[in-house]
Amino acid sequence: MAEFHEPTKEDAFALFEAIQQKFPNETLGDDKWYLVTLSALVGVEPEHAAHLYAYLIDKPEFATPESRQALIRRLREVLVKNISVQGVCKPLESLFSIAKLERPEDKDYSFSREKWQAGPENMARGEKWLKTIYVGNLSTATAPFQAHKDFDFISRQITYGFYLSDHSIIGPLDTELVTLAGIMIQNLPLETAWHLRGTRRVGVSMEDTELVQQCIEMVAKYGGARLHKIPRVADIEHEVAGMEEAKKL
Repeated sequence: MAEFHEPTKEDAFALFEAIQQKFPNETLGDDKWYLVTLSALVGVEPEHAAHLYAYLIDKPEFATPESRQALIRRLREVLVKNISVQGVCKPLESLFSIAKLERPEDKDYSFSREKWQAGPENMARGEKWLKTIYVGNLSTATAPFQAHKDFDFISRQITYGFYLSDHSIIGPLDTELVTLAGIMIQNLPLETAWHLRGTRRVGVSMEDTELVQQCIEMVAKYGGARLHKIPRVADIEHEVAGMEEAKKL
């Protein structure tokens, strides 16, 4: 077995350049590649989020304190959403690594979920996003919860209601790309299939979804992780196409 090489900052910058070139920026937008990269980094090298932050703030579009505050709001939201996908410790590790580099004038003190409450409105928002991602496959994902109601509550009120259906900072497409990356980097075949479908259902083409997966795989290689269990978008495309045909009937 080959010895794992601990990646350096130089390796990280080369990775970011390569992902930026491969990512389908023309169709998805040039402000999403680094969200996907961060979400995947959380799973393999969480403290290397600092390298991504350093790489980004050196770019002309983040030359002012205001632009860096806007950037940190987006990066922070990726980490917040990843708590629901990868647990709290890895996103915290990433946050702390970024915080060490933040200049005083770049700090953002906003609090996006200050007024959040559990209840009917939160549940409805979560249910709406669940149905967007799963469409006719929702019962497959939730049926096991009938005998495990704590997980049903957590999924609807917390994972989706609190975290994933809040699109006030990063939108629906960004959220699903971040979710896909955070799940796929853990080599989870079932949930990866669900969110490959979800990515297609929020409007990402089959070809672009494949490119996003390749970018996530680049992060995995960088972090020495194996992604040998996960499906590809081609494997689930028949489910997406089948559901679209059913809608027309």
